Amino acid sequence: MNEWEVEELAIEVAEHLEGYRPLVRPGHPAYLMGPAGARLVVHPIWNQRGRIRVLGVYPDGSRGMCPDLRRHEITVTAARGAKFVAKRIERRLLPDYRRDLITCFERLAKRVTENGTRAEIIETLVELLPEASLTEKERETVVRWRLEAASGSFTVYGDSTSTIEICVADRELTERVAYAVQQRST
Repeated sequence: MNEWEVEELAIEVAEHLEGYRPLVRPGHPAYLMGPAGARLVVHPIWNQRGRIRVLGVYPDGSRGMCPDLRRHEITVTAARGAKFVAKRIERRLLPDYRRDLITCFERLAKRVTENGTRAEIIETLVELLPEASLTEKERETVVRWRLEAASGSFTVYGDSTSTIEICVADRELTERVAYAVQQRST
């Protein structure tokens, strides 16, 4: 199958899949865009004439967060027609793909929440310690600070936990930190 035949097939298949619409652009693979962020890519199988591969893809950038979610794909004989292809997709691909796609979106939402909470904590620390330096990593931020001889760091993780390290703290600073921790825990 050539590119335009696959594009035509994708357009026809979308008519038989409830809630799906085709996305066809020159120079790009044909997509079937579905409800709840579902995206199916339709590719010809070059070494198997008349067959296509339909692949359920996850949102961009989420594959690293969801390495345990399996790859969802099927191959189908395109010569049997769009209705046949749609039935195969509905029966063999979509049930497991939908389940894993929901899991992926839940993880992405959790991460957004974690990042928002972490950003709030960091903002508060930077207001309190204006000379602090920040180091951002994938799921943690390190705030390093220095006040006269004392120095330290706060490492804030994506799940809202933190570690605190203070070096060369005098008695007053130590008591202030201990008091703050005690107040926070009650």
